[in-house]
Amino acid sequence: MNAILKNSILLLCLLVVQWPLTAQEATPTMQATPTPISQTTASTAFTAIVDVESAFVRVLPSEEAEAVASVFADERLEIVSRNLDGTWFEVRRPGRMTNLGWMFNEMLLWDFAAEYLSFNETANATIAGDGIPVTTDYAVFIIEGVALRTWPSLQNSQRILNIPPSVIVPAIKRNQDASWLYVNYLGTEGWISGFTTRQRADVMQLPQAPNLPPLETIPVIVIPPELQLEQVTRFRTWTEDKLLLAQNLENFWWSVFRGEIMPCNPPAEVANYLYGDGDVQQLPELDRYAPRSVTAVRYLRDSIGAMRQCGVVQPDDVYTARNDAINAKIIFQATLEQLDNLEAQIR
Repeated sequence: MNAILKNSILLLCLLVVQWPLTAQEATPTMQATPTPISQTTASTAFTAIVDVESAFVRVLPSEEAEAVASVFADERLEIVSRNLDGTWFEVRRPGRMTNLGWMFNEMLLWDFAAEYLSFNETANATIAGDGIPVTTDYAVFIIEGVALRTWPSLQNSQRILNIPPSVIVPAIKRNQDASWLYVNYLGTEGWISGFTTRQRADVMQLPQAPNLPPLETIPVIVIPPELQLEQVTRFRTWTEDKLLLAQNLENFWWSVFRGEIMPCNPPAEVANYLYGDGDVQQLPELDRYAPRSVTAVRYLRDSIGAMRQCGVVQPDDVYTARNDAINAKIIFQATLEQLDNLEAQIR
C-alpha cells in the first residue's frame, strides 16, 4: 500500500513539473519571427489582388530567380516592400508572419502610392549596370516617360537616358522651386522634370542643390480658371473613354490567349483627340499631353486591327495585340494622373 502511494505521489510530481516545461518550450516558437513594426504598418496600408490566372512568387525580384510559391487569380496579398524602381513587390498572405517572396507588379491589381513603400536592400543584388544605385528616404513615382538630363533645363542640357513610366526613383536634391529633381535611376544620376512625377506635398523638404542657375522665366498670360477647367474636363472625358477601351481590349486578348472563343466584333475606328490653337491658348498643357495620346491611339488601332482577322489568331499576334492594349492603357492612365495634378493646381 505504501509503495502504491509513493508511486502515485511521484507520478503527480512528474506531471506538475512537466506541465510548466511544455509551456515554456512553446513560448519561444510563437515569438521566434516577430513581424517588424514597419512591415505591419505597410501591410495594413498596402494590399493587392492577383490579376492573372496564376503566377510564381520568386525568391528575388527577377524572372530568373527561383520560384518559391504559387498564387492564383483574385487572391489577396499584403505588400511588404518594393525593389529599387518599384517594378517588383515583396508579398505575403494576409495574417502571416513570413513573407512569400517577390512578384512582378503588373501581375497584381493595386491602387496605392508605391513610392511610400519601404525599399528592401536585398533587392539590390538583382540590379545590373556599371553605376552605383542609391536609395533615399524620399522617392517619386514617374507617371510618364521622362528624359534624365545633365542639367535642370531643357535648352541647356543633354539627355543621358530615358526613364520609362510607372517606375520609382530615389530623389536626392531639387532646384529652387522643385520643378526639377535630381535623382538616381538604377545607378545613373541626373535631372528630371518635376512635372513628370506624381506630386508630393513635401517635395520642398528635399535639399536644394548648390550652384544652380537662375530659374528660367517665361511670359505669363492669365487665363480664367473656368476656361482651363473646361478644357481639362473635356480632355479627361475623352481620355477616360479611351482608357476603358484599352482595358477591354487587354481583357479580350487575355481571354483569347487562355483559349476562349471570343466574338469577332471589333470596335469602331478610334480618332485622335481634336483640339486647335484656341484650345491650347486656354490650356497650354494640351501641347504636352495631347501629342502623347496620338501614340496611345496608334496602339489602340493596332490592337483593334488584330481583331479584324476573324478566325484562328496566332499566339504571337495575340501577345502583340494585348501588349498594344497595355501600352495604350499605361499612357492614358499617366495622362489622367497629369490632368488630376493640373486640375489641383488650377483650383
